[in-house]
Amino acid sequence: KAKIVLIQQITYAGQAIIMILAYTFNILLIFIVRRSANKEIGTYRILITYFALSDIYYTTVHFVVYPIPENYGNAFFMRGHGFYRELLGAGLYMGAYGHAFPILIFHFLYRLLAIKYPELLRYFKAYLFALVIATVASNALWFSIFYWFFHPDQEILHALAPVYNGSVPLPVVHTFQSADQHSQALYWTGETYVGPRWRNLIGAIIMCLSMLFSYSIIIRCCFLINKYLKDRMKSEKSIQLHRQLFRSLIYQSFVPLITAYYPAGTAVLLPIFGLTITFISIAVPPACGTHPLFDPILLILTITEYRQAFFKLVGISRLRRTCKSHSIGETSASHFTRASA
Repeated sequence: KAKIVLIQQITYAGQAIIMILAYTFNILLIFIVRRSANKEIGTYRILITYFALSDIYYTTVHFVVYPIPENYGNAFFMRGHGFYRELLGAGLYMGAYGHAFPILIFHFLYRLLAIKYPELLRYFKAYLFALVIATVASNALWFSIFYWFFHPDQEILHALAPVYNGSVPLPVVHTFQSADQHSQALYWTGETYVGPRWRNLIGAIIMCLSMLFSYSIIIRCCFLINKYLKDRMKSEKSIQLHRQLFRSLIYQSFVPLITAYYPAGTAVLLPIFGLTITFISIAVPPACGTHPLFDPILLILTITEYRQAFFKLVGISRLRRTCKSHSIGETSASHFTRASA
């Protein structure tokens, strides 16, 4: 138990470092985007800023709540282990977790519109308003899943009594005093597939459908963007820029799928099939906090203009020019020495 507690303390300290780095790179990205003079990016710079602010919000909530998901038998349960540990914290965190899906969808739709129907971008204010409404709605939906659909009740508290009284050895130490602070779902009252608890099952189904719907649209947009890119863009420079923006979006969509959506989804859904993986409580929390750091880094490194601006900002361009000038000087000196000999 002491080793597990130490591991959790180390991962939480690591999360603090990740949060600081995520703040740094997202603020740098916003600064670079706002200073960019590239007119071809257009109003998309507002969506990039919106995404960065969303990542800053998510990483803040993740650190303050620091939720640890667990499963045991047919039950899933999750509680905050950061500064805020109440049941409301789990709902707020999952709201922040879920509002990324419409943001990704609207980014892909914008890329498709910019390539195939650029004339529609004159309605960008309405588009941005729709994005804000969709973000708030998705946040509320995911909040409701983990605060209402997965709200503790007497039946699940009784079923998880062996966990809360310490009879079942799990990586996280539990007490009865904190039992009702968990967002929790018991999918079957009896053995697996016997006696369904519909409120919990419907919550899990809504979560799955939300993710499947989002990635279905994203994948469809990927095919359409790839199809129309060469046909609609005449300038090689425009094609290159659109490819870079498209590639960065793919990174921003599928990296969190690996680091956050799949691990957390596994933690929630495995108990439906009676499967328990105790290691989830150690591996998932730090993994779920990484994509707000990867998002700005991948975007900056993928877009040529942003990459050059970043290197200039941190002094790498100057260092490279200095090294190059030294190299040229040494080469010239070498040639002069050989000529004199």
